[in-house]
Amino acid sequence: MDEVFLNGQFVPRDKAMISPDDRGFLLGDSIYEVIRWYGGYFFDLSGHAARLRRSLHETRIIWDDDSKFEEIAGELIQRNGLGTECAIVYFQVTRGVAPRTHAFPDPPVKPTVYGFARRQSINTLAAEQGVGIWLTPDPRWNRCDIKTTALIANILPYQEAHDRGFAEVCFVRNGVVTEGAHSNIFFVRGETLYTHPENNGILSGITRKNVIAVAKGNGISVAEEAVAADMIPYMNEAFITNTTGEIVPVTRISEQVIGEGTPGTLTRRLQRLLREHIQSLDPNH
Repeated sequence: MDEVFLNGQFVPRDKAMISPDDRGFLLGDSIYEVIRWYGGYFFDLSGHAARLRRSLHETRIIWDDDSKFEEIAGELIQRNGLGTECAIVYFQVTRGVAPRTHAFPDPPVKPTVYGFARRQSINTLAAEQGVGIWLTPDPRWNRCDIKTTALIANILPYQEAHDRGFAEVCFVRNGVVTEGAHSNIFFVRGETLYTHPENNGILSGITRKNVIAVAKGNGISVAEEAVAADMIPYMNEAFITNTTGEIVPVTRISEQVIGEGTPGTLTRRLQRLLREHIQSLDPNH
């Protein structure tokens, strides 16, 4: 049976009901998190939990039971029979149900808390062959550090990229690359790994954080510096990172071929090092 978590209970998905007056539905007034399950354990669950709590804090959404997040995520996996599968858990918290207005409900209402688990494997073909991404202006708001469900400014450029045959976008703001619609972007020039620094212009990716830690732990030079869009032709390698895809090589940005047009040496090394790091967390390893 496909079970979801809704407002303190586990219920069949087809029995889950959310009010049409929910502020997440009406206003996108909600935050979310996605965690990967590796057939027996979560990857960096504490990092995802910390980011969820930060998003709640930044949006001033109060969920009194946020301490149960990790427990709920694990139970979603078990209730849906995904213990030995590769899967994800999606979790969302809205400000709750109230008459539509821009102001917060006064007095406050209980948040709507929703979560589900589903089977989802890594796209091994993309990880092996690499992908193309599309260079486009970054149209989003100035709080990309909050993982909000209000994603229309991500969706529209992503769909245009998808229609053009690209796997992701490469956002540019003020002349520099920020990130993708649902991934962080890394570049390699010489022996140094470059990625945009953490600030309100990007989401602090969990995979991004772990790639940086793995790189530094293995003697790879890391510069958290924004790459100018006009420097893309001079980059030797590029890749994107996210929870669902880990590390995916980028072989083309719009019409610009990156390096030799194949996944680069350092990208391959980091794929292997990240995989080893993930497997080292397996309690049965």
